[in-house]
Amino acid sequence: MTAALVRRRVILLLVAVAMIAAAAVAMDGVPYEPIYHIRPPKNWINDPNGPYRDPVTGKIHLYMQYNPNGPLWGDIAWYHVTSEDYVKWTRPESPVAMWADRWYDRWGVYSGTMMNNNYSEPVIVYTCTEPENIQRQCIANPPKSDLHGKRTLDTLVKSPLNAIMSEDMIPGLVALENFRDPTEWWLDPTHPNRWLIGFVARIKDSEGDNAHVILFSTEDPSFQSGYSFSHSLYTYKYDLDRMFECPDFFTLTQGGEHYLKLSTMPSHRDYFVYGAYQADPVTGKYIFVEDPERSFTFVDYGPLYASKTFYDPILNRRTMWGWTMDELSDTQVRANGWSGVQNMLRTVVYDTVEQKIKTQPVPETKGLRLHKLVDMKGIAVTQTPTQIVASNTNNTLYHEIIARFTLADPATFAADATYADDSEVPEVGVMVRANASLGQYTTVSVRMPTGGPSPSESTQQLETYPAIKVFSTPTAASCSAECNKMRLCESYTFRESDKNCTMYWKTNPMGTSADATSGTVREPLLYLGRTQSGTIGNTAPLHGRAPFATATPNGFELHIFVDDSVLEVFKDEGLETLTGRLYIDNGADTTGVAVYARNAGTVTVDIEVYTMDTIWKAPTPNAARNFTNSLYNLLDTLIDV
Repeated sequence: MTAALVRRRVILLLVAVAMIAAAAVAMDGVPYEPIYHIRPPKNWINDPNGPYRDPVTGKIHLYMQYNPNGPLWGDIAWYHVTSEDYVKWTRPESPVAMWADRWYDRWGVYSGTMMNNNYSEPVIVYTCTEPENIQRQCIANPPKSDLHGKRTLDTLVKSPLNAIMSEDMIPGLVALENFRDPTEWWLDPTHPNRWLIGFVARIKDSEGDNAHVILFSTEDPSFQSGYSFSHSLYTYKYDLDRMFECPDFFTLTQGGEHYLKLSTMPSHRDYFVYGAYQADPVTGKYIFVEDPERSFTFVDYGPLYASKTFYDPILNRRTMWGWTMDELSDTQVRANGWSGVQNMLRTVVYDTVEQKIKTQPVPETKGLRLHKLVDMKGIAVTQTPTQIVASNTNNTLYHEIIARFTLADPATFAADATYADDSEVPEVGVMVRANASLGQYTTVSVRMPTGGPSPSESTQQLETYPAIKVFSTPTAASCSAECNKMRLCESYTFRESDKNCTMYWKTNPMGTSADATSGTVREPLLYLGRTQSGTIGNTAPLHGRAPFATATPNGFELHIFVDDSVLEVFKDEGLETLTGRLYIDNGADTTGVAVYARNAGTVTVDIEVYTMDTIWKAPTPNAARNFTNSLYNLLDTLIDV
């Protein structure tokens, strides 16, 4: 081989290596791009759809709302990813499983469910939307050739019977765009051969214009046809939009208690509702009767939305996906080329002591740990932050942090104390995405709210955040008591003139009003502080009620996942959770971790920090070899020997 030919081959190899590296950067090096949250390489995604564990192959399937034409919402299709172990995921060669290509769904193939019918065949029901936003329900199925072949489930064929459920079947439906988002199917307790399935709808009923979860029924064991309206499972008259989204109705143990999961647009949050599934004494049909002593609780205190639970028949557990949107302008999103992630997969468990559902990452998440950076115990935590991981260590934006704090005197978080401003409140937590000087950071903490136990007279909340409930009550004291009881509520305003109590899931700025009284719940908050983060996105704090757990009255655990622009926080094994977004331009310079405590007495921490791997399965050796060979062939045509 001549020297010139050797030089040429070396140059080609270097260029090939550079192109392969560039391809890797395009996957995991785009500004703000997470590596262990599911998303396509580009374009918009939103709601998780049709999660399914195939009992034949063992493969896990997740579909999601997807715009194949750009990074903003529109032209919604179904995108598809798969996994064999919940750790590593694969994007199929043709990842769009269902397109908006029929007269009845040309405005979008929206949210849906996949579940086995009585013949153990997976069936998809989804909201199909005709132009002008007429919402109906449609069926799709994997082709028989796929079910009896490789079972890829990467193509879904729409039923010739579509649409199988339509707006004219629902008594009292308000507007044609208010019928959507199927649950799973389940057997009707009153009929051994009848299946029920739920949807959300806005209905004018005997008590007014309200949000409903409605049920349709079928006796077709294939789930393909024969649907008719049955009745309303649950009605709620306090929602400001009078409309829910993305319901789920499920149990966590065989024959156990039922739970309802709902999403609401005014708050852009998801909720759990607790109660009993029982026969209506008048109609005999089974309805969901809410337990006001436990309802509602947030799924998450951040922008996790449109979540979807599903049952894994192999592992015998129920888990949950959720969608977190971006907090950037349309111009910034277009520049990035992508928008939205699926939250980390979470287990769904009822805590009998705290009487609420908790969610936390599935155990398989540990399979993404790369290196243990820190394992420290009994570290004193003071007002001066203690650096745990220096910025630029391993040059990674991808951490898992487990911090277990112990307080010598938890009474420092006193419900009867008054805190004039943020400088006085007790607060204990972790700084993440910190720079070398700790002058730029994001805080994840447990802290008390400002204010005190006495309500503020002649004050009203200026509605920056929407109310969660407005109702009549005789006094400010009864308004305060109801806010304390409802675990969504952080603050309230009572108006003497109309006896209305307005409850909020956040605390708004205060204004003056002669006939109003306002107050806050005196309980610790799980808190994400972003004012010093350097983010170009939203800097407003995120928070929600997070009392010390009964099992750990002298402290708490913060389990934090940092994935570049995505943060997920789990307090006390998921009793409270919080998702947030950060967009920090000098990313490599803000990878530090520190701990701190203010106004909290003597505090110690045990802390572990891991670096995290990508969820995306590496190409096979043959695929990598074929890619390299194709680069050589391309460069052969471009370079003259």
